[in-house]
Amino acid sequence: MGVPTISERKHYRQVPGEPEEPTSTIVLTSKDSYFIDVRILREKLEEEKSQEVNTESCLEWAFAGKSHTTLSNNSSMQLSHTVWHHWIDSRTNNPDPDEGDMWVQTNGDILEKGKNSDPATGEESEYEELWHDLQVEAFGKKDNRSSLVMRADQPEKNIRGMAIKIGGWCEGILKVEDELTVERWEWKPTDCASDEASTEASKERERTRNDWTRTFRIGKGTLPCKDICSRTRGKFGLNAVLKSTTDIDFNSEIEWKVAEEYYW
Repeated sequence: MGVPTISERKHYRQVPGEPEEPTSTIVLTSKDSYFIDVRILREKLEEEKSQEVNTESCLEWAFAGKSHTTLSNNSSMQLSHTVWHHWIDSRTNNPDPDEGDMWVQTNGDILEKGKNSDPATGEESEYEELWHDLQVEAFGKKDNRSSLVMRADQPEKNIRGMAIKIGGWCEGILKVEDELTVERWEWKPTDCASDEASTEASKERERTRNDWTRTFRIGKGTLPCKDICSRTRGKFGLNAVLKSTTDIDFNSEIEWKVAEEYYW
């Protein structure tokens, strides 16, 4: 448990290769360690920037769940060891947890080190990921920073989803059986976002009235991200429920429940 964070990946390295970063990877982690990790391929996203809905080839990986961190007693620069339990995963319905050691860099960035399967060979190898924490924007008359976690868990309908908003970022992932929906929203003042939509009609679809822009979407499901971002005052309240249907199956009403709401 700790202060909510917005982490941007600066590079990925499959040891002994060179560092690279082909994705836009943003991880939102709440006070109670709920997290969502969305990794979008930059070149594909640029090719599809005029599209209202992206293709699945844009998505490198998306997953969400809860993490557990053990602080290090080492006097070196190792900060902690973290295990991420994937509750929902774009690649599989039976995900394994992943884990890594966190090392503080001199500029405050975090270098994650661990082991995974090499995508090229399938063999286990070492990896490194460099993370940088972004500023958490404050909103509203009280100038508060806030985070919100919503979950959909209806096993009888094979529905599972999570959406997290922290500061000026919101991401969501939903699975209805094997149908996947993923979104990312960003808070961008109007003058910064004016060039992102190709027509006035698409601007209306992609933006809320309070300067939130949907910058990525795949799938036909209904996520609560727009409702979360459009809310300008008042709290949702713990266990509050938003209900929606989905184009995947109109008979499957989805209940999104507030799992955590925090202000600081």
